[in-house]
Amino acid sequence: MRILAALALATAALAVPTAAWAYGSDVGAYGCYVNGGQVTRPAGTEIVVRQGWVTATRAQTLDFMHAQQTTVSVNGGSTVDLSNDWTTPRTDAQGWRTDVFYPTGIMLGPGQSLTFHFVISLRHRVFDGFSYSGPGAIVDSTCTVTGA
Repeated sequence: MRILAALALATAALAVPTAAWAYGSDVGAYGCYVNGGQVTRPAGTEIVVRQGWVTATRAQTLDFMHAQQTTVSVNGGSTVDLSNDWTTPRTDAQGWRTDVFYPTGIMLGPGQSLTFHFVISLRHRVFDGFSYSGPGAIVDSTCTVTGA
């Protein structure tokens, strides 16, 4: 079951709504984690931390949104609570999805890097249509982004 949940989460992390590109270079928190915790992005573009969640039904997405607590910190700075920043659930080819974005305000030069820590915790178990996740931390990702 956890493998299916991880697969669903990874799939959600790789899908990018077009609105995200308006920010700059986005980095999927879970996607970075499963790729070893390091990614490169074009120098001179703002780094945006992103994460998605996809379920089979709108009600399941809403349950996730009510159960989650999401935080991010950049370069060891203060923890920022993103729990209320998830997008309104919408349909896509995979089901019902919601996303959260955190524009860091940082544009990296070639060879410069930043590190972020991103966490999603669930207050109770949630079902995404395939498997259950939680309670507790379901994503705990540290990622280093380097400008290229």
